[in-house]
Amino acid sequence: MDDLGKRLAALTPSDADATEVAEAVARPVAMKHGTRPLRTHTDPSRDGGEVVSAVPDRLRADFFRRIGPDSLLTAGSSL
Repeated sequence: MDDLGKRLAALTPSDADATEVAEAVARPVAMKHGTRPLRTHTDPSRDGGEVVSAVPDRLRADFFRRIGPDSLLTAGSSL
């Protein structure tokens, strides 16, 4: 456990650019209301976070459709 931070840091590519985060924030902000995605991903280590997030998003959307407030699911949402 003492070197866990170092091992995690090693997963991030040396050429990872922090401006990717700023761009990922700016993209949906610049989008027209009603077209923004529920979630965006910036993953320079390609650790699979986007795939993992897709599962609860799909389950939540299915649940919304079953109980009725599916109007909360916009055309641009990731659900």
